[in-house]
Amino acid sequence: MGDILSQEEIDQLLSVAEGSDDSGLGGGGGGGGGGGGGDTGSSFEDVASQQIATAYDFKHPARVNKDQLRTLESLHDNFARLLGSTFSGAMRAVVDVDTAFVDQTTYAEFIMSLSNPSCSYQFTLGPTHGQAIMDFAMPVAFAFVDRIFGGKGSSQGVDARQLTAIEMGVINKSVKRVIEDLEATWEPILRVEISDVELETNPEFMQITAASEIVILLAFEVNSTNASGLVSLCYPFFTLESILPRLGQQSYARQTRANKDELLRSNRLRLDKTYLPLRAELARGEVSFQDLQNLQTGDVLRLDTGVREPAVVFVEEEPKFLALPGRVGRKNAVQITQFIDKENEEIFKNRARPIPF
Repeated sequence: MGDILSQEEIDQLLSVAEGSDDSGLGGGGGGGGGGGGGDTGSSFEDVASQQIATAYDFKHPARVNKDQLRTLESLHDNFARLLGSTFSGAMRAVVDVDTAFVDQTTYAEFIMSLSNPSCSYQFTLGPTHGQAIMDFAMPVAFAFVDRIFGGKGSSQGVDARQLTAIEMGVINKSVKRVIEDLEATWEPILRVEISDVELETNPEFMQITAASEIVILLAFEVNSTNASGLVSLCYPFFTLESILPRLGQQSYARQTRANKDELLRSNRLRLDKTYLPLRAELARGEVSFQDLQNLQTGDVLRLDTGVREPAVVFVEEEPKFLALPGRVGRKNAVQITQFIDKENEEIFKNRARPIPF
């Protein structure tokens, strides 16, 4: 017994048979038969020409469609902005972060693209419980260390080497804020909690998935005055598999508009990492220039501020708090006792006489 034909093959044969019958009606029996045979061949060619061949790369199969990739890129554009704010605060300088590219590749090729030694963090992305990797280019890592220890934030002249224990501790503090930024990035889609964050300096030891598994790779370009480099974010496909249905363009936009509370929370997280100058004014007074010229060692200046009057704490030259001066260990300190109302700020800003309390 011959092979059983599929429904698609049966439909093709019926369409060919109908074409041959129609062509046979126009001539005699012999001519019809001959014409029918010729039409059958041409009909098969027509059917074959109607089939569209799609290229398929078995080495790099596309597991995520283009719409989902665009949504993923749009989602992480916000992560780039948060990353720029975090880096600027840590380096006390303007740092620009832009999305460089979004691509699908294999895990083996991603690992081969990393430097050795590297500054890579692997973590678990809840609630999918899948793992992911965030890699900081070594020039970026060394620039952070140089800036935090009082340098210009440059990695020039630093040879490729392993991070020391002190350098790891410094970078870990900044990465903790970056992880919070990543959690805030996913808020419009899904509330995630990142856990099990581990630093790995040898990429070959990071085995979070099979070498042939497809991963989603997002790269962010970091540019500061004295350093530049890439921050790479690698999601294995199975880590995002349960989230991909939520990455539709329309549903993402709808959730973003509806979830204003999450947007406010994200903005507050960005503001929380902003550094502002803070100073405490213990006393104030006026003296003539002639008296200043005549000052000698041991002279006492009488100020207009009372001994028991609290100190005023200024934030960006604006009086915001009242405090009591003191010490914590070997450092001077103040203890906040009262918040200054908006209508009373001018009084404390220009106080020239003791204020009754």
